[in-house]
Amino acid sequence: MTITGFNFGAAIAEGIIGCLLLGLISKKKPNLRVAFYAVFIVFEIASVVMHYAHQENSAFFFIHPYIALLITDISDYSTYVRGVRTVREAAFEKLILWPVIVIPIMSAFILTTGWLVKLYF
Repeated sequence: MTITGFNFGAAIAEGIIGCLLLGLISKKKPNLRVAFYAVFIVFEIASVVMHYAHQENSAFFFIHPYIALLITDISDYSTYVRGVRTVREAAFEKLILWPVIVIPIMSAFILTTGWLVKLYF
């Protein structure tokens, strides 16, 4: 398997692990969702630094956190519909607002922090 294939698989695996943990947290303690995203962002920063510290695969470097966060976001849709919003509001928020605005901002933060860690350490 090539490095790019491995990195793609790692991004998908991180997204699946994130969605499983988010589902568990949403079911047991929904008030910890914000804390989960904070911890997940720190985990993604560490993952990006670990995977890309010694390679210059910049094309996949930029999409890695987006894939992981997108899988986590889309899988959270059913929990979100049941607990927080109506179906239409949840569809707008989870299928349009998050993938177009929120996840790119979170990915940019992860990549900026990961890039700075990569450069200075």
